[in-house]
Amino acid sequence: MVFLLAGCGGTASAPIGGKVTGLSGGASISLVDNSSDSIVVIQNGGFFFDAEVPPGSAYSVTIGTQPTGETCTVANGSGTVDSSGDPITNILISCAANS
Repeated sequence: MVFLLAGCGGTASAPIGGKVTGLSGGASISLVDNSSDSIVVIQNGGFFFDAEVPPGSAYSVTIGTQPTGETCTVANGSGTVDSSGDPITNILISCAANS
């Protein structure tokens, strides 16, 4: 038996993600992409949003809720997915304790 698989054509949507640094142990931060896809991050390291973004579409990552006693900022949080749908992995969330 021979099975042939045909692709649907088109380009895959891009996962949107990056890295969290400086988050204190036991703290959590909520992140939002395009005002609708939110995730809660509970440790430093990599993250990806659940929803992917189609090629040529914009993404905009913001902080939904700051961790208690800390302030976090977003770098490289917005842009447009390229026509190939390459993953976005350079978003940096930097957190620091409030003084």
